[in-house]
Amino acid sequence: MRHLRSRASFGALLSAAALFAGTAIKADIIPVFNVATPLGGGITEFSYNVEIPANTRVNTGDYFTIYDFNGYVAGSAFAPVDWDVSIQATGIDVPGQTGITDTSVENITFTYVGAATIFGPVNPVGGPGAFGADTTATAIKGLGQYAGSSHKQNPGHPDNNTLQGNQGFLVTPAAVPETSSLMLLVPGLVPLGIMLRRRIRK
Repeated sequence: MRHLRSRASFGALLSAAALFAGTAIKADIIPVFNVATPLGGGITEFSYNVEIPANTRVNTGDYFTIYDFNGYVAGSAFAPVDWDVSIQATGIDVPGQTGITDTSVENITFTYVGAATIFGPVNPVGGPGAFGADTTATAIKGLGQYAGSSHKQNPGHPDNNTLQGNQGFLVTPAAVPETSSLMLLVPGLVPLGIMLRRRIRK
């Protein structure tokens, strides 16, 4: 399947640099930026890890939306089995979360269509980088804003399995480095690796 293909080796460098400051860590479906992989021809694949916290359950029909995915390449969105993908200009507003999207830019909504309830904690859902899409842009508009809708998982509490909504931000790279630029890092990384290996041996 598309999302199982190997990622570029420099993905780890981008992931380390893109710490997701400001992401709302709440009870809900939480997408976290994984890596941006240049595919050639001016197209970049953005992939995401998705977390489900311990106090959350995902029922059939629960979903999350990544807003303002500018430059979306038609038909490129991917997700694990039992998740459906839809593209729309206005997105899907979750309970209590409105007015967070630019209606002129497409949004990607991933909806759970599986029959079995997913009980958190699960991290990441479907494996690393299992959700995503291709874009002709080098950065996603709106600072990677997202919203989600799921259900509470509080066994023994009156609000167990009630609907909940959440929104937050996830960091995406300001720009995707060209392969030639990344190659400039190699001469510095090799001696660093040798030095660290020697220290470990000592």
